[in-house]
This record gives sequence, C-alpha cells and structure tokens, in this order.
Amino acid sequence: MHITYLKKLWDKAKHSAFSDLCGFKGKLYCCFREAVNHVSEDGIIRVLQLNTDGDILGSQHLSLAQADLRDPKLSVTPDGKLLLIAYARQHDGNTKHLFSQCLCWSSADGLSWSSATNFAEKNWWLWRITWYQGQAFGLAYNRGKQTLNLYQGDPRRTFNVHSPAVFSLARQHKGYPNESDIVFVDDVAYALVRRDADSYSAQLGRSSFPYKRWDWQDLACYIGGPVMILNDKHSTYVAGRIEYQGKLRTALMSLNLNTAKLDLVLVLPSAGDNSYPGLVKQGNSLFMSYYSSHQDNKSQIYLAKIELE
Repeated sequence: MHITYLKKLWDKAKHSAFSDLCGFKGKLYCCFREAVNHVSEDGIIRVLQLNTDGDILGSQHLSLAQADLRDPKLSVTPDGKLLLIAYARQHDGNTKHLFSQCLCWSSADGLSWSSATNFAEKNWWLWRITWYQGQAFGLAYNRGKQTLNLYQGDPRRTFNVHSPAVFSLARQHKGYPNESDIVFVDDVAYALVRRDADSYSAQLGRSSFPYKRWDWQDLACYIGGPVMILNDKHSTYVAGRIEYQGKLRTALMSLNLNTAKLDLVLVLPSAGDNSYPGLVKQGNSLFMSYYSSHQDNKSQIYLAKIELE
C-alpha cells in the first residue's frame, strides 16, 4: 500500500479544517470549514469539486448570519442528491452563544445548493450520517448529558431519535462519547465512537436490526474525528487522529469487525492541529481528505490518493 499523490488542496483561509470527502456523479467533492481559527465564531463552509487527479474544477461556499458553521459532512441521498450537513453554533453577533442546531443543504450538481433546513434536536451534535435501505442513520451527542442518541430518517424531512442513550456514561460508565461513524453489513450496524474522558479509548458498537440494543467493545486507543469505509464484509478502513510516537497524527488503519483488531496502515504527513478526514473508495484506490498544520504552521486542506493492496 502506498501514497500515489498528496496534494495541498486549499490554503486561502487563515484556518481551513474539518474536512469530508464524497464521490458524486464521477467527481470528488471536498467540504471543510474556513475561519480565523479553530474556535472562532466566523466559520463558513467551502465545497470543492475535484477530478480524481485532485484538480479543483469548481468552488462554492455556504454561510449563515451570526453562526459558526462547523464540521460539514457529505453524503449521497437515495434519490441521487448530494447532501451536506453541518452544526451551526448560533450567537448574538458578538460572543454570546445562543444555541446550536444541525443544518442540511442539498444539491443536484454539487455546486448550486438549496437553502438550509434544520434537523434533529437543538444542542445535539449529529456528527455524520450513513444511508442504509433508504434511511439515514446517525449518532448525535450532547456533552452535558454524556450520551449518544441514534437518529433515523431523512434530514430534509423528518429525522428523529430512533434509540436513545445507545452509549452513555450512566450505562457504560465511560465518559464523553462524541464523534462517530456507522457502517452496515447485512443489516448489522457497526459504530465507531471517539471518547474524550477517563481512558480516552474509542469504542466499537454492534447492533442488529432494528438497532435498539447495542453491544460495545473498547478498542484501547484514542481515535479523533473517526471515519469508516467498508473494505469487505469483515473489515473497514478507518481514518482519524491517533497518538503516534508521542504526537497527534492523521492515520489510516484497518479494523476487523469480527475481532475488533485495529491495525495501523499509514501515517499521513501531519502535525499540530490536524485530522478530521474523509474517505472515498474507487476500485483499488482510496482517496482521503484531511487537514494539517505541518506546513507553514498553518491549518490547510490536503488530498491523498492511496493505492490499496
């Protein structure tokens, strides 16, 4: 396995971060947040249309008055639209945070976008959605409640709690579950969840239809901003931020869904403020977007093409 190319995609903003990647109608689409810094209140979303050589074919941005738009994610809906979700931290125009709300936009071509639609509950951060059998599933977290709720539906229409508290400090006695991703294999859901308390160890959850009862396994390592993509029915590729040689780096791993064995595949050039990758698999190639501050001490967006064994 080797990196075919690694390109810097975007460095025009003071701080570009929190990327995702999606394949749509023969093109790649990369979204990310542009702002003054990691926690500023001026976040907008940039969407780039790319070819598979990593060349930029088009660019659009989305913004919302008095809101910091964070952690955008892309997916393709069952009716063939490109869907963008993000978390909007609404403020009073100064520094006072009012509330937070999940938003979504849709597009037929990846360049022209609908107006924003609210979905899910206020102050519950729906991190990423996965479409399965015509429905979108996603885990939302609330830091104060130390809980993950599973949502189901269509963010453009109705999107409600399907199963509350699938993982929580109260039930599992492990604190602050947050960022997550879900894959499905033959009606079995597998969830990978980051945690930022006590041991900081990521969790692998399994649940069979109708996804009301979940079993969890500790992966004994930290994974930030996790994203998964199926390799086959028994394994996934996982990308995220890990601790490697005493530093936080962006890495690609493989995860055996049956044994929960996690193996390191590649550590991408990365340092400082980094990670939050997106993954697209096409044939024997894996495309991976991420952000990093290893060049010029500035957070910038990168795209890697990786040839798989």
